[in-house]
Amino acid sequence: MTMPPLKRSPLLTIAEARAAVIAGARPVEGEEAVPLALSRGRILARDLASPRALPVFDHSAMDGYAIALAPDAARYTLVGRVVAGQALSARLSPGEAVRIFTGAPLPAGADAVAMQENVATENGAITLTQTLRAGDNIRRAGEDVAIGDALVPAGSVIDARHIGLAAAVGLATLPVRRKARVALVSTGDELVESGGALAPGQIYDSNRPMLAAALERPALELVDFGVLRDDRATISAFFSRVAPDFDLVITTGGASVGDEDHIAAALAVAGGSIDVARVAIRPGKPFTHGRLAGASIAILPGNPFAAFIAALLFTRPMIERALGLPASDFEPLPARAGFAQPRTRERTEFAPARIAGRDGNGTPIIERLGRGGSARLQPLIGADGLAVIAPGETPVAAGDPIGYLPFGAAFSL
Repeated sequence: MTMPPLKRSPLLTIAEARAAVIAGARPVEGEEAVPLALSRGRILARDLASPRALPVFDHSAMDGYAIALAPDAARYTLVGRVVAGQALSARLSPGEAVRIFTGAPLPAGADAVAMQENVATENGAITLTQTLRAGDNIRRAGEDVAIGDALVPAGSVIDARHIGLAAAVGLATLPVRRKARVALVSTGDELVESGGALAPGQIYDSNRPMLAAALERPALELVDFGVLRDDRATISAFFSRVAPDFDLVITTGGASVGDEDHIAAALAVAGGSIDVARVAIRPGKPFTHGRLAGASIAILPGNPFAAFIAALLFTRPMIERALGLPASDFEPLPARAGFAQPRTRERTEFAPARIAGRDGNGTPIIERLGRGGSARLQPLIGADGLAVIAPGETPVAAGDPIGYLPFGAAFSL
């Protein structure tokens, strides 16, 4: 079947393209119960309420002596000893005390705990060396969490804090959203798996390993479909086969408008729709987004740095939306150029960069790394972020304001 060439659409702004991919990604439905040990990084499906109080019982906050206060008394008779994990069955009467250790249950009748350094002991009795008030050094049942209290809100990404609190109230499992299913595939007759033998004209596929590593997280189920031939029918059949079973399908390669760039046309043949085609960025302009059978389709360029940028800007919010999380903002930090270069007239340019210093106001001065180019990955190794250069008619001069996106937890895939 011969397809007419796809019409070249106007370039979308970054904001327009991000809005479209976020709107097109649907949060996953369904939940499952997972053990605490397997819950880190999963998304909590429902508000978590406490089945019991914390602390569970009144207990000592210090090593010392639990005392049943008597009016105007400073000397108390020792009648026992209690440690964590035990309980004293007898009730203290005014004027009595027991040796107690941190975390041990407070005996009935005790009003306060005297710290051991504020007590003198002799002949089976203790004498207070500092004033003690009712309630001192006692942790009361429920003062941290009451039965039914909200512990963690739905939509939270579960981390060690949540797991610790859930364990403390006795929960063995947590209700989490099902994993978002992501299909990953590269296209290109020239691509070979890393480690294989290269025939003339072939290269190793770096995009899939890079993206798989960047996307890996506990809340995703990532399935690697390898490399597809540059064949429209093959790619269309792939879309038709996987889209019904996945929330997100990510492809790299074949995203431009050359004779061997078949991805967008193959998606159309499979019955899919396209709402983003060509974005005003450099590199990454060919990024395309569409939908098929309920799945979001992200078509990334084949050049590695271009794929990296497109994934960072567009695939990340698609995944966040699929997980039911708020999409991260695209907000470059203010910075100043430590370099000079021409600008593109209509596209925002991204380049590997690092902070070379700061001006008198503390604004980062950014050094650009490498000679540029959508196929270059080496400059990323020495970078600690990306320079963001707005389009315009005049060249960038050293000291000009630019944007800066630091790598790390605040801005990563």
